[in-house]
Amino acid sequence: MNWRRLLAALQICVVVGGAAIVGATFWGMLFAAAAQKLLGLDEMQSMLFVFVPSASLIAIYLLRSLPAPLRKAGMLSDSPKAFGSWRK
Repeated sequence: MNWRRLLAALQICVVVGGAAIVGATFWGMLFAAAAQKLLGLDEMQSMLFVFVPSASLIAIYLLRSLPAPLRKAGMLSDSPKAFGSWRK
């Protein structure tokens, strides 16, 4: 098995997934707090009806869009495809 390819794939999953979770949680909490203040919702309603949908959508967006900027910033190594086939 090509361990360099496996490590590159795991690095991409962990770094991009972690950044997406942190970013989605941050923005979802801001949206939920704004909904509490502006719409007068209580905490449970704002978390259920504002935080969960907004954090889910933001996480999906970040998972799709983050790899290129993180690779450009040097936080990700080369693509796993650059290391050849799995059966080396």
